[in-house]
Amino acid sequence: MNVKKLVAIATLLSLALPALPSLAVTTVTKTVIVKWNTQAVATLTLHTDYSATGAFGASAGAILANVNSGGGSCSATDPTNTDLTVDFGNVSPDSNAAYTDCMYKNAVNAQVVTSSTNWNLAAAVTTGSVPADTELCALPNGAASFPMTAASLPVTQTVRAAAPSIVTVANCTAGSGLPIAAASATLANETNAFSSASPANVGHDLELVLKPLAAASGGSPTQVTVTYTLTAN
Repeated sequence: MNVKKLVAIATLLSLALPALPSLAVTTVTKTVIVKWNTQAVATLTLHTDYSATGAFGASAGAILANVNSGGGSCSATDPTNTDLTVDFGNVSPDSNAAYTDCMYKNAVNAQVVTSSTNWNLAAAVTTGSVPADTELCALPNGAASFPMTAASLPVTQTVRAAAPSIVTVANCTAGSGLPIAAASATLANETNAFSSASPANVGHDLELVLKPLAAASGGSPTQVTVTYTLTAN
């Protein structure tokens, strides 16, 4: 059988054989859920008598007096100068009708680092109580009023050269401030995140307002604990 006959036979066989169907492709898909909950990074650092860097000051904190033409008095400096303690020392009310205002310069700097774009910082007296004839006011540094809301909050020291004249209890707003009492006072209400390289600094002075003839402490200093609470959502 020659080559030509073999080719002819192979051709006839290929024509005679039925074409095989192509294989069908079957695709099956299933899914899984991958989930996580990234928690907000949030740290809060406090220093009193704060410096231009926000750290605790090396020298005794300065206290400014505004006796409103009365006979009251304030200590000129913090007598103990300890970080996380604001010590007004000895204060005396007027014996007649004048209010006595003692303002502690650069009293507290609250530094916040957070990834949250929905956070607030509040302060409240949580131990002890401010007497009814006295008021404790927080006065903002670096903002016109509370709560602070700016996208940038660098460390800012006070520019007040005198204690604001506050001549009635329950009137911290006369100094653009907020009362620090049992009810929580919102110092910052932010929609911005702040990194450790550029944290938020909520600095403020504290002013003690004494009503005329405010009652004496009774031999031991009046003391309250102020708790700062950072809530990051």
